[in-house]
Amino acid sequence: MNKIKHLINNSKLKYLCPADYVNIGFILILTFLNIVSASVVPYWYLLVLLNFFLVFFIINVVYKYETSVDTLDDSGKLSFIRIFRFWYGVFFILIFFKQVYILIHYIGPPALDNYLIRLDYKIFGLNPTQWAYQFQNPYLTEFLQVIYFFYYLMIIIYGLELYLWKRYREFKFAIFVIFTGFYLSYILYMIFPAVGPRFYLHDFYSIKTQLPGIFLTDFIRAFLDFGESIPSNVVPNPGDFAQSDAMPSAHTTLALIIAYLSWKIKSKSFLFYMPYFVLMIIATIYLRYHYVVDIIAGVFLAIITILIGEYLLKHSEPDKYGKIRGIM
Repeated sequence: MNKIKHLINNSKLKYLCPADYVNIGFILILTFLNIVSASVVPYWYLLVLLNFFLVFFIINVVYKYETSVDTLDDSGKLSFIRIFRFWYGVFFILIFFKQVYILIHYIGPPALDNYLIRLDYKIFGLNPTQWAYQFQNPYLTEFLQVIYFFYYLMIIIYGLELYLWKRYREFKFAIFVIFTGFYLSYILYMIFPAVGPRFYLHDFYSIKTQLPGIFLTDFIRAFLDFGESIPSNVVPNPGDFAQSDAMPSAHTTLALIIAYLSWKIKSKSFLFYMPYFVLMIIATIYLRYHYVVDIIAGVFLAIITILIGEYLLKHSEPDKYGKIRGIM
């Protein structure tokens, strides 16, 4: 252990923060899975090369920024490097999401949707997404579809709130918790693959007529379907193409994590994010994206992630996070 610490402290690795280590750790997990699945995953070597490049990128961008921050002050060059240093993870999340899709497709277990449906029915005595259909209203559909889509902007907006106020230490803590929540979700996707009730309990191609919106609903749905690799043309079994990202509900996990962070870091946006979390839960059921057991799992995962963040806060070295302003 001491040799490892010595190696880290005498290399570029000493400039990495916990969020960077989480990113690199997940990259290594994906790389390992690609290598051991080389016989079935096509072009696995390209994914491995990409992952090694991403690790190289993280280490060197962080090193460049952390060693320049005191000498370049707020010059344009530093601002450019700072953007890469703090925001690279947003782009990497998308790359990892599709790598998980590939791995599930080739080496994942069969979809567990039927099992999740039975769990929901055993708990509630009905299928919640079918029950929610009685409240169908185009204006409600439009509102909840926007709520569901805002999840993809929420993380960036919350990050900008800290970044633009130059609360960089708080930003590093926040992205550590957020990335941890993401990657734990991705790992569980691979263990418990499921595509959601819109494929197993409902006719996927009838959603436009059963849950029509007003202006933005169709566009948002098409955009999200594209992101989940669902063909735009009609195919016999669209669920076979969809990303297995239902169990747990990452929308629930991340919405709760952001609400927690906005409270923990004493951000004024807490009064927005806590009600948003509640609306997100409603949206995931009403719009047929998740089973209720997905949401329950998402809440538990958020709690576990938050506890990991609390542990880090109490045991991290002062030069990593120190006394983060605004945190009790």
